[in-house]
Amino acid sequence: MKTLYIDCTNGVSGDMVLRALSDLAGILAENEPLRAVYTHHHDHEHDHDHKHEHEHHHHGRSYEDVKAIIDAQEQYTAKARQTAQSIYSVIAGAEAGVHGMTLETVHFHEVGRDQAIANALGIGAALDVISPDRILVSKINDGKGFVDCAHGRIPVPVPAVQAMMDECGKKYPALKFDTCADVDTEMVTPSGLAAVIGIGAVPAESGMMFMEGRLTGETEAKGTRDTGRGGLRVYIIEK
Repeated sequence: MKTLYIDCTNGVSGDMVLRALSDLAGILAENEPLRAVYTHHHDHEHDHDHKHEHEHHHHGRSYEDVKAIIDAQEQYTAKARQTAQSIYSVIAGAEAGVHGMTLETVHFHEVGRDQAIANALGIGAALDVISPDRILVSKINDGKGFVDCAHGRIPVPVPAVQAMMDECGKKYPALKFDTCADVDTEMVTPSGLAAVIGIGAVPAESGMMFMEGRLTGETEAKGTRDTGRGGLRVYIIEK
């Protein structure tokens, strides 16, 4: 039994998930598609702050467009592409709910950009190699206050994240969300929470990861936003 445990007590973003799983997979030298995604990400990481997920451009991609782009990336396995599709299914549902649209009419802006799609595919490629039997997640901590976007100031949790939290409350009532009173900014991004949900993570019981098995891998990935806390911690436990 191989367990992938994701510790989101310091928040989560799509970039964090990609970095952490890529590091644990240890396949950058052997997997050309993932290496290309990872290298491109690091070359541009200072250009993509968390707030960019909330900026809107005049042109967006429909959910159908994104699904077609993912399906066309045949350099990835079918399983990796399905993981990316699952992540975007979560994002689409949240965005449709926030904007009063259907899955057929919802459009993505920043989360529909090439790099965001590549990140989702990279997460799928890393999971292909890690191949966990189950994925567990801790409670998920967000900050408070407001973040600035093209539409002005929006509250934390941002609307798409709040919509995902509400849906999780129905599907996974054991999944806990909390607020860090000492962090005056966003700690959870839409792409980050969608990744955790989309890869099939389920709530871990308190202390479960330390009860049985041996630790065979661990890493920490920090995001680009300075929250004054550590990063996303991810572990592999086997028994």
